[in-house]
Parts: sequence; C-alpha cells; structure tokens
Amino acid sequence: IRRAGNGQTLIVWDWGWHDDWTEKIIAQLPREASFMSVSEWDMPIRRGGVQTTVGEYSISTIGPGNRARQRWEMARARGLRTMAKTQCGNTWELSAVPYIPALDNVARHIANLRRSGVNGLMLGWTLGGYPSPNLEIVAELGAAPAPDPDRAMAQVAERHFGAALAPQVVRAWQTYSEAFSEFPFHGSLVYNAPMQVGPANPLWGQPTGYHASMVGFPYDDLDAWRAVYPPEIFISQFEKVADGFERAHAGLAAAFHAGRSQLTGEQSAAALRELSVGDAAAIHFRSVANQARFIQARRCLETAKSTADAQSAGAELERLLRAEMELARRLHAIQTRDSRIGFEASNQYYYVPVDLAEKVINCHDLLTRWLPSERSRLAGAADK
Repeated sequence: IRRAGNGQTLIVWDWGWHDDWTEKIIAQLPREASFMSVSEWDMPIRRGGVQTTVGEYSISTIGPGNRARQRWEMARARGLRTMAKTQCGNTWELSAVPYIPALDNVARHIANLRRSGVNGLMLGWTLGGYPSPNLEIVAELGAAPAPDPDRAMAQVAERHFGAALAPQVVRAWQTYSEAFSEFPFHGSLVYNAPMQVGPANPLWGQPTGYHASMVGFPYDDLDAWRAVYPPEIFISQFEKVADGFERAHAGLAAAFHAGRSQLTGEQSAAALRELSVGDAAAIHFRSVANQARFIQARRCLETAKSTADAQSAGAELERLLRAEMELARRLHAIQTRDSRIGFEASNQYYYVPVDLAEKVINCHDLLTRWLPSERSRLAGAADK
C-alpha cells in the first residue's frame, strides 16, 4: 500500500481477537492503519429475564459497548484512526426485509458513535445494503454539527413522506424500535430460528429429527432456535416484538389512509413501500412465535394423558394452523407486489410466492387430514 502511494487506507478489524491479544497487536500496527471494532459486541443484555451478551450484529441493541470503547482507546493512544463496524440496515435478527424499520435504535446508536469520537463507520455486510431510511439517517447524523437522532429521523421522514405524514412515520419508527428492543437476542438464535423464512417454513405432524442449519433451514428444531431462552420465554419475547410491530404498522396505516389526500403520488408510493416493510417484519416475528407454539402443542398432543389434555392441545394446534395459513396468505400478497421482501444478497430469495402458497396447502392438509386423524386416535385410546 505504501509503495502504491495512492492514499489507500488499511483497515485492521479485530474479528476473532482474544482480549489478551488486543493490546499487543495494536502496539505493532502501522500508524497509517485504521483500527476497527464491532460496536455492540460483548454488550450485556437482559431479555425476558434472561441475561446474555451480544455476539453478533444487532439492531435491537444500542451500542457501543465497553469492549469497543476500550479497544478504540488503545488504538487512539497509538495515534491510529478508529472505525466502528455496524449493520444499520438489517442483521440476522431479520434479513428478509430490505431494512428493519427500528430507526430510533439505529439513530441513537450512530449518535452514540459520533459522541465516542470514532473516525469512520462500516455500515453493512452482505445484508443491509439496500437503499433505506436507516442509511439516510446515518448520513444525516454524520453530517450534522451535533448528533440529534430525533431531528435526523424527522428530516428523513419529511424528505420521503412529506410534512403531513412525517410525524406519524417517526412515531412508527419509535414504536418499532421499542418493540425490537424485546428481541430475544443470542448468536445461536439468530442463525437457527426461523426469522428469515417466517411463515414459508412448513409445519409437520411428527418431529422431523432434522437439525436447524444456518439462517435458511430451521425445520422444527425448537431447542436450537431458542438457544439460552426457555421455550415459553422465547415465544413470549417474539410475541412482544410482533405485538409492537403490528401496533406500529396499524398506526402508520391508519395515518396514511386518513391523510392520503395531502400526499403527492411519490409520497404515497413511498408510504406504501414503508408499510410493506413493517407488515412483512411483523408477519415474520409473529410466525416464529406461532411455529414454536405449534411444536409445543404437538408435544402436548403426543404426551396427552387425558381426553381434556388432548382436546386442549388439539384446539391450540387448530388455532395455530389457521393463523399460519392467514400469515402465509398475507405475506404472499405483500411479496407479489413488493419484490424486495424475502430477498437477501448472499441467500437470494428465502422464499418466493409459490412457497407461501405451499404453506397454505401444508396447513390445510394438517387441518383436514392429520389433526382429525390424531383426534380419532386419541379418542380411541381413551375409550380403551
């Protein structure tokens, strides 16, 4: 790089470094290098009463954490420029939408980084590069004399949606962010649980015995999905996230329909695209909770010791099958009009509309064939 003489910068990233290596490595770096650390890694979090630490990129967590701060200080002491590695568009918490609309979390994280004194940012990986209000807010906060998250969100919202709708958009972004802060984060969970495929993941009448694999094939491996979270906590946290996303989407949809006459055609189109993203995200989170509850109810049906237990489990399974059918139909309608949904650069499409149609058929089959058969079998066993 020095011999080329063209001003390129070497960015040295501390991925995989043990703590006791860091000071020795930084001491040997060339002065022209920039040192980069992931902003939120090793931050302690508590979700649903479960204490853990962040070990992957997270928009549900607002950094930076002490690990990054300490390493940046070591680098500054050597006279090195410092950089924060983040993912501001989306993360493996949900990569099947072009961006996670939890913009208040993103804005506050970037404002914190401005105040921490880092010299630059790396904003994405294979996921998160789609043009988004998230990245625009990063740009606004980077250019402002002083970081003001609320002002940055208002500016971006007004630019896209007009002055009439902008306050409601900002309110939705804040509600999405509050809900997303309940996400049951764990590095193993974000790779194994079915966030990316959502309702496109089939349901099975009997356990498959297959192990979940990275981001695309969760099967019915609930124990891998939940990582350190007990099953009920895993489910309830996803229900909290889904509740909040649904509430934010409903509020924004109502505001849009009430004030549509005040918007230009371009602003209306932007609002409809924003609604697609929020609705799709809510569907994915709700489906994760539904699928986990289905597996729990299936286990209850398998182990039912009384007719009452079997009836209760059967009723829950029927409710969940109908709920998943409805989510698949809704997501099918969204994806067929918005091709951004379901896509991520390194995985391509997690699902296409026919996969969602197949899920409806899958649930219909379980409702009309498998569940009645199981009820008959258990009724016969009870008679004996």
